[in-house]
Amino acid sequence: MNQIFIEDIQAAAQVGIYPHELTGSQPVSITLRLGISGRAARSDRIEDTIDYGELVARLREILDQRRFALLEHLADSLAGVIFDEFRPSWLTLSVHKPDILEGVGRVGVMIERNYEEHVARAGFPLQQAA
Repeated sequence: MNQIFIEDIQAAAQVGIYPHELTGSQPVSITLRLGISGRAARSDRIEDTIDYGELVARLREILDQRRFALLEHLADSLAGVIFDEFRPSWLTLSVHKPDILEGVGRVGVMIERNYEEHVARAGFPLQQAA
């Protein structure tokens, strides 16, 4: 099993339900683990894997464009885009807001899903992951 991991992506997101969270962006941190094929390990070609620079840029673009009430919805939306555009065989995605509760380092959510689960949730006909 091959995987790409990207830890502690720092970004700003418009997320929250409380009045002080509705006036602007706040910091979030995203960590990803993505299941990939072993093709790139053999071919040494970026076309055979997920370009993590492109992936991080795409996540930041989404966070710049949308507002989310809940971290759960933010995480689910990012997972959907990752599956639709980058096609990992599975992913683990966690997102947290640092220092939002006194005496608590992080509060966040984690999603673990495979490509088939994503397709079933979205109601698409099943296609083989790349």
